[in-house]
Amino acid sequence: MTLRISTALNVFSGASDLYCPEGYRDPLRMQERVAAISKIKGIKAIEVSQHEIDDEFTVKELKRVLKEYSLACSAVSANLAHDRRFALGAFGHQHPKTRNAAIDEGRKAADIARQVGATDITLRLFSDGFDYPFHVDYTTHWNTVISSIKTIAKYASPDINVAICYKPREPRKYLTIGSVGKALSLCQEIAMKNVGVAMDFSSALMAGENPAESIAFLARANKLFQVYFSDNYRLWDDLLLPGSVHMWELMETLYHLRAAKYKGYHTLNVTAPRIDPAHACQIAVGNLSIFWKKLDKLDTSELKKAQKSLDAVESQKLVRRVMLQG
Repeated sequence: MTLRISTALNVFSGASDLYCPEGYRDPLRMQERVAAISKIKGIKAIEVSQHEIDDEFTVKELKRVLKEYSLACSAVSANLAHDRRFALGAFGHQHPKTRNAAIDEGRKAADIARQVGATDITLRLFSDGFDYPFHVDYTTHWNTVISSIKTIAKYASPDINVAICYKPREPRKYLTIGSVGKALSLCQEIAMKNVGVAMDFSSALMAGENPAESIAFLARANKLFQVYFSDNYRLWDDLLLPGSVHMWELMETLYHLRAAKYKGYHTLNVTAPRIDPAHACQIAVGNLSIFWKKLDKLDTSELKKAQKSLDAVESQKLVRRVMLQG
C-alpha cells in the first residue's frame, strides 16, 4: 500500500475565528492556493468544497489549474455551515424550499466531482442538529436527513460515492450524525452501495472514540469511504497538525488503515492561523509519512499474538520499539 496524501484548501484560508473574524492573514486566491499546495512535497491531490466553485473560480478553471500543477481532485466536499440560509438546518430542515436548496448543494458537489474526475463527495452535516432540549422532533428530523441523503445519493449513483462525515458538535451544540455508530446506522438504513462514511480523526476524538477502532468498525462493514487527518485536545475541533498531540492514536489508525487495505486518500484537514500554512502542511505530511514508514518495522505476527493473548504489556513493548527506538 502507498500513502496517498491530499489536502483541503482551507489550510490557505485567512484562518478567521470567533476572536479574529477578519482572519490572521490575507487569504490566497484559489489558483494561488493550488499553486502553493503543488510545491509541498508528498501532496498529490486537493479537495475542494462546493462553495469554492463559483462565477469567479469555475469548474473549467479548476480543471485547468489541476492540470497545470499536476494535481488530482481527491473529493468534493459539501459543507453548508458557512451559508446563513442553512443556519437552522440543511438536509434536515423542515421547510421544503430550504431543504431542497441544501440538496441542490449536494448535487452541485456531485456535478463538480464528475467534471474533474473525482469519484467521491463528502457531506459535512454540520448545520443539522439542535441547540436546546425540545428544540427538534428527533424522529422527524432523522427521517428528513435520511430522505435528503438518499436523494443526493441517487443523483450521484452509480459513479460517485457519497461519504457522510460525522462530528459530535460544532457549530450546533449537538450534531445529528455525531458518532461512528450513528453514521454507520444511517448508511445501513439507506442501504445504497454508494453511501458510506468519512472518518475524521479529530471528529472521532471529539466523539470520545478511538479513531483506529472506528476505522476497523467501518472497514468491517465495507463503509469506510474517506479519511481526514488533523489533531485536537478532544474538546473542540482545533484542526491541529496530525500527530502533534495524539501520536500513539495516529500510529494505530494508520496501522488499521493498512490492515483494512484502504485505497483512498489520506486528506489533511488542518488550519494554521499562527503558522505559515505551507510549513504546516509539510510538517503534517512528514508526520504521516514517518509513522507510515515506521509501520514497516512493526512485527505484525508478534503483535497479533500479543493481542490474541490480551497481553497489553507485550503489545506496548512491540509498538514502543518501533516508535521510540529507530
